[in-house]
Amino acid sequence: MPPIGDDPLHCEECGASLRSGTSKLGCLNCLLLGGPNEPGPESRRFQDYEICCREDGVTLDELGRGAMGITYRAQDLTLGSSVALKVISARYSGDPETRERFRREARSAAQLRHPNVAGVFHFGETDAGRCFYAMELIEGETVEAYLRRNRLLPPLLALEITTQVARALIAAEAHGLVHRDLKPSNLMIVGNDSGEPDALVVKVIDFGLAKSVALAPTGANQAHVGFSGTPDFASPEQLRPNRPSLDTRSDIYSLGTTLWYLLCGRTPFRGRSVGEEVHDEPLPLEQLVLAHVPEPVTTLLRSMLAVDPGGRPSSARELLTALQRCRQVISNPSFSFN
Repeated sequence: MPPIGDDPLHCEECGASLRSGTSKLGCLNCLLLGGPNEPGPESRRFQDYEICCREDGVTLDELGRGAMGITYRAQDLTLGSSVALKVISARYSGDPETRERFRREARSAAQLRHPNVAGVFHFGETDAGRCFYAMELIEGETVEAYLRRNRLLPPLLALEITTQVARALIAAEAHGLVHRDLKPSNLMIVGNDSGEPDALVVKVIDFGLAKSVALAPTGANQAHVGFSGTPDFASPEQLRPNRPSLDTRSDIYSLGTTLWYLLCGRTPFRGRSVGEEVHDEPLPLEQLVLAHVPEPVTTLLRSMLAVDPGGRPSSARELLTALQRCRQVISNPSFSFN
């Protein structure tokens, strides 16, 4: 089993191939999509928010970068509080239709208030047409970083993380939202120094660009939207050339891949690409055997990772019930992990 530190086949942020597309600054695709006209120190102000600089006083405090925009640490100048500010890439600032779509999606995401979700609470647009979201700033570390420090997670801890994300998906489902990019780097662990599963709090981030199932882009807008996600964590229906309308079952697949990653240190399938037609190939169950994953968890993963969405739990609530049942079985003192 390759160690967690192996170079991924795709960029964690935008999904582009990293085999020949890297530089000292990271993914070339992200850098190109970010464009040369991203905010500089002289243009850090976005209405009542100002992007923070790092200790050198010049470099912007960047929290994350993707194909559609960059997230920065920023200051709410009115309230004096820190926020996460996602600024849409300059390449989209001249497209009124795309800006309007972001506004509608931000309004949908802002309705999502849940303890396991980093909330979106403001959408704005500068005079120059730059759209941005103000979001809750989560002070913690990503599940990806946590896993790199702790290596593979014990099944009960991995299930606790997955259970909290499932609760977030129940809330999203109630508002008709599909995240489309669930993965360890979009999950934050907050305030857990004890190492006990019950003390761990998980927050799902980047719901600001979640897809409302009621907002189906068409025409030229569809060309801008394209694929949203990370190929190695994406559901088969996300990767298809003619992507169907997605629902919660797509997020359930991505969450299943995330659970597999927490248990095995890698995704079940690597090197998938956008536009690929994924067929019903067998799961590499030997990875689970080598990681000593209990049979009830293996059974759950088979369901979550079914190629046909109809073979997965039909809703986030059904998934939560399955997770709770699985945890009860393996936490029973009489259960043997051998």
